[in-house]
Amino acid sequence: MTRYTNILQSGIGFFKGSRHVDRQEWHDFIQALDIQKNYPGMQGIGYTAMLTPQEVPVTVKEMRKEHPGFELKPQGKRDIYSAILYLEPLDKRNREAIGYDMFSQSTRRSAMELARDTGEPTMSGRVTLVQEIDEDIQAGMLIYLPLYKKGMPTDTVEARRKALKGFVYSPYRMGDLIDTITLRESLPHFEIYDTDNQTPEHLLYRSFKDLKHRPLYQDSKPLTFNDRTWSINFYSTEAFDKAQSFKIPFLITLGGLSLYLFLLLIIMTLTKSRAMMQEQAKTLNQLTQALEQSPNTTIITNLDGHIEYVNAAFIKATGYEKEEALGKRPSILKSGKTPMQTYEAMWGALTQGQEWHGEFINRRKDGSEYIESVNASPVISSEGTITHYMAVKEDITEKKRSQERIHHLANFDNLTGLPNRFQLMERLKYEISNAKRNKSTFSIMFLDLDHFKDINDTLGHSTGDALLIELSKRFNGLLREVDMVSRLGGDEFIFMLPHTDSNGIPSVAQKILTTID
Repeated sequence: MTRYTNILQSGIGFFKGSRHVDRQEWHDFIQALDIQKNYPGMQGIGYTAMLTPQEVPVTVKEMRKEHPGFELKPQGKRDIYSAILYLEPLDKRNREAIGYDMFSQSTRRSAMELARDTGEPTMSGRVTLVQEIDEDIQAGMLIYLPLYKKGMPTDTVEARRKALKGFVYSPYRMGDLIDTITLRESLPHFEIYDTDNQTPEHLLYRSFKDLKHRPLYQDSKPLTFNDRTWSINFYSTEAFDKAQSFKIPFLITLGGLSLYLFLLLIIMTLTKSRAMMQEQAKTLNQLTQALEQSPNTTIITNLDGHIEYVNAAFIKATGYEKEEALGKRPSILKSGKTPMQTYEAMWGALTQGQEWHGEFINRRKDGSEYIESVNASPVISSEGTITHYMAVKEDITEKKRSQERIHHLANFDNLTGLPNRFQLMERLKYEISNAKRNKSTFSIMFLDLDHFKDINDTLGHSTGDALLIELSKRFNGLLREVDMVSRLGGDEFIFMLPHTDSNGIPSVAQKILTTID
């Protein structure tokens, strides 16, 4: 969103560098930016002028030369007006917005007044855009950047109010925007509210129509843009929850084993009835097949820890044949990466007649590593003594990788691998707290590459990306372990330098410039 907002600054510069900007010049300027390719999801970039009641008739007359039938809408007498004069690309939707007085609507007006008084880009709350002309009505929002009259002071709020000429702004249909900037196949469902007041009138976007199941996992995160905060709620999907569910397969396997042992006892004691034994054998065979076809790996050991039973899932998961596993210890699967304390905790719980849940990093017969979620329990006889130990295990390697990928996407820049804005803010909070507590210092440097856009325009975005990757490697190479470099987006970087004051900054800056050269 910061990158999208920065493009509005170019519109301000276009006005500042021209004596007069007419509709055709604005069209050519926006067309050269090619926002549909470079800023997908942006509905357009427009200019709205602030008008006194006396200026309205003159403006309407001028606009009708190019837009016959131009009217200021909504009609009515007001102390001050705004009028959308230019909005590109001028498609069917955006034509509906020409002439609209955004200052007449309270939500838009609040954002425009804040932008006017601060001189900073400001995001509005949830609105319905006048561009919504069909049945696919989406929530919308707008970002405003004030344009002040040339030569007038803007150093105070009062001065900025007097100097205001209009706004360069961009409208967004939230469905179109979010669908272009998020992952195509997102693991969680999510919804976005434009404040922490999570009511339907503040809902900006929802990736789902309704939650037909009760999610096992959910989380909320704030996203702050200048003085506006979005609240984002995440919910695990039904498919994700099923992938995490371990209880049902475990209970099925445990139930199968219990029936297996129970029926085995019956078969051994009811020897008087051959017919009954045959029937029980048939049932036992069915249960054995069910156990063998369980999707979970199952191991049963004796009290010495030697394997007495493994099912088909074990053979598939580990690569060891049943004959290779029987009589051996489960340690044949050890990779050496599971802490010894984990094994000690498991055996300590089992020998005391307690269940144990945990994870192992194991190694298959072919040497490849995988991660298993383990539910281990003692098998207790009717006399109350422990006769065996049983473990039901599930391969969770892919789930772990998905979690790591989500964590990486949330905390690191996808192109360079550097910490992103979220990581930077977390580190900044820590350094501020540490500096206050220890009365120490730290420094922050901002780096913006000059003419980087020229590289993308002349040599292509792939060359620009390669340059950013190489610079990121060089930056990491010259910094200390306690330092951090973060990419904000585009060609902007932030350097966080603990225990560095103003005397040490010049030498670090020179090193950075030298490594860039």
